Amino acid sequence: MTQNDTIHDLIQMCLATPEENLGPLFERAFSESRSRFSDRIAFHIPGMVYYETEFYEATNKLRFPSLSITGTGCSLNCEHCKGKLLENMIPTTTPEQLWNKMLEIHEQGGKGCLISGGSTIRGDTPLLKFMPVIKRAKDELELDIVVHTGVVYPNVANALAESGIDGAMFDIIGSNRTLRDIYHLDLDVDVFDESMTLLEDRGVPMMPHIIVGLQYGQMEGEAKAIEMIAGHSPESVIVVALQPLDDTPMESIKPASPMDIARVIIATRLVLPTKPIILGCARPLGKHRRTTDRLAIDAGVNGIAYPTEEGYYYAKERGLKAVMSEKCCSLLDRAFANEPLGED
Repeated sequence: MTQNDTIHDLIQMCLATPEENLGPLFERAFSESRSRFSDRIAFHIPGMVYYETEFYEATNKLRFPSLSITGTGCSLNCEHCKGKLLENMIPTTTPEQLWNKMLEIHEQGGKGCLISGGSTIRGDTPLLKFMPVIKRAKDELELDIVVHTGVVYPNVANALAESGIDGAMFDIIGSNRTLRDIYHLDLDVDVFDESMTLLEDRGVPMMPHIIVGLQYGQMEGEAKAIEMIAGHSPESVIVVALQPLDDTPMESIKPASPMDIARVIIATRLVLPTKPIILGCARPLGKHRRTTDRLAIDAGVNGIAYPTEEGYYYAKERGLKAVMSEKCCSLLDRAFANEPLGED
């Protein structure tokens, strides 16, 4: 049996084992995470969201905001988004606007920013004309800058490497049907494998995302996405889930269950034992979110973005030490290295 066969079989076991028999896999994943990363867990509260709980308050709107270089525009208009996610970002549609906003972030005590935006018809974020400004901000303002790239092409990979960004984030889609049905892209999933290679070869830190239930709430392609990522060396892997949005074709879709999300986390944890696994900000709200947080902790995540109070206190019950960070969850290593905002 080859290593690829072993990885494939392990992923399938995690995704297919009956729920009542998952206990040993949860225990294995939790133990693996603790042995590799100690008893710390990072809780991230970036962006422009006002966050106030019994245990933490984050009110600076510019602490780590999301900036859209396309405003609300997107050429793909994916079925799950239709540009709605861009509405919550600060529009910076020219290099001058981007520089002015990053300067403001710096002056207002912000830690950095996420540079994002809508996609071109090729599936990439149109970053090239903004790269000189991004490099300038890294050199002069010393901000932490992470970028949503979409599909990566060689010229952008070269520019990202020269800019010194702190991380490249993009979704890894493992189903060609999902690429066509949801993203409206006539590409093969191999393009994501190629994207990771382009970044890896140039030394660009990458934090790939796995979206659970993107195929109208069903599991399709998640196993392939994990397997592709396992062939590379990411800084971390971020697991998110379909969050049905109002006024989109998928607003009434039943999302993947918290247990399905936990299965993906377990599989990712076990096939990438040395890499941090993070539960990202995109996931359903309410009871679903509270349950997901608990199961993610049981499954050995090293960080959670915008944790629920239940998730925070459950981590403490499990003997974990919470480290709070106002930076993007992709920068988990900074939270652990500096613990800048205190710890329990």
